[in-house]
Amino acid sequence: MTKLICPECGHENEPERVYCHRCGARLDRSAVTSRTSRQKEVKDTQRHIRKMLNPQKPAFRRLFFMTCKLAIGACAAAVVIQMILPPDVPSAVNDAAPRQINFDLENAIYSHRPAQLAYTEEQVNAYLAYTLKSKQSALNKPLLNFKRAIVGFSEGSVTVTAERALFGYSLYTASAYAAHAEEGKMIVSNKGGSIGRLPFHPVIMQFMDIVFADLWSALQREQKLVTKMGAIEFHEKQVLLSAPAAIGATGRPTLSPREPAGQHQPQESTTGIRN
Repeated sequence: MTKLICPECGHENEPERVYCHRCGARLDRSAVTSRTSRQKEVKDTQRHIRKMLNPQKPAFRRLFFMTCKLAIGACAAAVVIQMILPPDVPSAVNDAAPRQINFDLENAIYSHRPAQLAYTEEQVNAYLAYTLKSKQSALNKPLLNFKRAIVGFSEGSVTVTAERALFGYSLYTASAYAAHAEEGKMIVSNKGGSIGRLPFHPVIMQFMDIVFADLWSALQREQKLVTKMGAIEFHEKQVLLSAPAAIGATGRPTLSPREPAGQHQPQESTTGIRN
């Protein structure tokens, strides 16, 4: 380490000093400055040699990070686009007098007639549009207005889609379910879902099902009636609901008027839904 010698008293001072620590005379820093300049020149020369020997490394690093940023940005943009794109859903139904499905279910539960009910997608969607119209204010959220609920039936499952509007633009959330009667209860399992056209795994949809909480609350009466039915079957664009078995004086299920003898299977009335 270079020492600065005071020209007045000969005291050795640290290289960072400007005045002598002993007598206060101004020190000659030319030697230190020249040494610092030489060290900087050496470092610049080493850096220049490294660039000459490997000129593509910095450029390759910049290109790599730029490509990663573009890929991440493109993936995020694709996800957003898929979420805002509308799925394939039927157009809105304007049926002033839809079929009163809730009354049909009550008759089947308490009178056990008819033995089986069948509804198409159009009939169920018309009923939902009519029923939820009076509950619009409860379903509306800040900046998010509820527009309608749509069901779609396929073999073994039903898909429920909720359409909400954000600043006038429709956003869709859907969830698919499979249901069957077992030991007097309705067993429901999630089969996945989507936001817009972006699909989600059933495990993720179990946590996202909260977005349908307000819809289930508005349809609580219908949900309880369906739970009390004896069986439910989903087919392509159609749902079949079987009335629960009637309980006779002996405490055992009696035959339905439309069920031939020898084909009746004892079954308890349904009481709830469990996942």
